[in-house]
Amino acid sequence: MSDDKPLAAWRAARSMGRMAVPGELALTKTHVLFEPKSKRAAGARFSVALKFVAAVGSAPGTGRLLSGGKADRLCLTLGDGSEWLFVIAELDDACTRIRERLTANR
Repeated sequence: MSDDKPLAAWRAARSMGRMAVPGELALTKTHVLFEPKSKRAAGARFSVALKFVAAVGSAPGTGRLLSGGKADRLCLTLGDGSEWLFVIAELDDACTRIRERLTANR
């Protein structure tokens, strides 16, 4: 985890199977972090150093009501091929800001 102050933050929900856990997605100089709203959803916490992010884009929604419906999701693809999905209203802004940070870190 990083102690950097957020450069940007968005209300978001992390897609986890059949549900989406609400919280906040933040971008720092070195990391992307997701902090769930509820302490009961501690397993939904996410933190990754930008050096491990291979791609940033969008993924189509699943259509499942509790997992964010049909809304496109922010998709972070890591170097190992794993994909992490987040429902976020400001999808274009988040993609742009995270890509800019990736470019600055490389």
